[in-house]
Amino acid sequence: MDRDARKMWKKLGGVGSLGFSMPLSIALGVLLGTWLDGLFSTNPVLTLVFLLLGIAAAFLTLYREVTRDQD
Repeated sequence: MDRDARKMWKKLGGVGSLGFSMPLSIALGVLLGTWLDGLFSTNPVLTLVFLLLGIAAAFLTLYREVTRDQD
């Protein structure tokens, strides 16, 4: 496989993983926030905080993938 084909497959793999990593970071934020809300009886404060952190992490992942190896 030549160098251009490897580069294309690497980019495709990175973009394809976004469909998994973005929802996962949001879901983990919600789950962690819900668990902590149950632990500290702060319903729904920590769920919202960790939801926002999960969304921020998802967009950070998207930003890093978009800006990686720009030609």
